[in-house]
This record gives sequence, C-alpha cells and structure tokens, in this order.
Amino acid sequence: MPNMISLLRSVTRGGDREIGPIGTASRAVGGLIAIAVPIALSGIGWWDVAAALVALPLITMAVSGLVTAGYERYAPESLARRHLICSGPACVLVAAVIGVAIALAITTPVSEVAIWSFLGASMLVAALRGYAGCEVLAIPNAITGRRDQIGCVLYTPIDAAEARSKRSQPGQPVQARS
Repeated sequence: MPNMISLLRSVTRGGDREIGPIGTASRAVGGLIAIAVPIALSGIGWWDVAAALVALPLITMAVSGLVTAGYERYAPESLARRHLICSGPACVLVAAVIGVAIALAITTPVSEVAIWSFLGASMLVAALRGYAGCEVLAIPNAITGRRDQIGCVLYTPIDAAEARSKRSQPGQPVQARS
C-alpha cells in the first residue's frame, strides 16, 4: 500500500485540486466509457496501447508547444483567452492531435481504439490530479509536472457551475476554477 500512496502523490504532485467532486466523477465516468466501449467493440492490440500511452501523449506535448509558441507570436490576445470553453488555441490543439491520431490509424497498425483509449486515459488522469483544463493535456502535464491549461468544451461548463455553487455556500472552500 505505501507504493500506491507514493505513486498517487507523484502523479498529483501535491497540487491543489481545480475541480470538485462532480467534475471529478464526470471525468472518471467519461474516461472509463471512452476506454471500455471501443475495447469491448473492437479489442485492443499492443500497437494501440503503445500509441495511447506513449506516442499520443508525446505528440500532444510537442503539438501543444508549437500551438502555444505560434499563438504567443502571432495572436497573444487569443492565448490570453485560452481558458474559455472553446478558445482558438484549444480548438487548434484538439484538431491537430486528433488529425495526427487519425493519420497514425491510417498509416500504421494503430486503430481508432488507441485514440479513444488516449482520451479516456487522459480523462482519468485529469480526474485523479484534479485538473480543470482540456483532457488532451492531462497526461503531458502529469509527465512534466506542469498544469498548462486550455479550455475544455466538455467539462468547463460543469466546473464553472460547480465553482458557482461552492461560492454561493458561505464557509465552503472553492475547489474549482471558472
């Protein structure tokens, strides 16, 4: 059991949770569904596991750096709004990562199961870490120990509603950022 506790501490990096219990539960359920359904329907191979847990997170880190650098140089005002539900940087990053994943599925033995498994694993990591940003960045942020954020189309509305609810209850600490 001590190994599990040290593993959890290393993944969460002792950071403050940015999401509340509803945001955590919705990410956990969404992640489990995103992993279980495609595997149940199509199965999973070693190529898919390697792509979902190694290749796609590394590609996401690289694409995130390129998108951020591009927006810093050419549209810094858009980068300042990256925490919105569907900001330019968020849409570009998600589209680029999905595009690369589809290209991998077309040109290699990797199947669509890898894409869904990557997204599901990212949601589970986000739930575990209490991460409020786009789930596409959850695994790269866990690897680097950072908390880079862009808005999340799926969960930002849930997190914002949960944060408003917490603020309306006096004496309750706010767990989610809007």
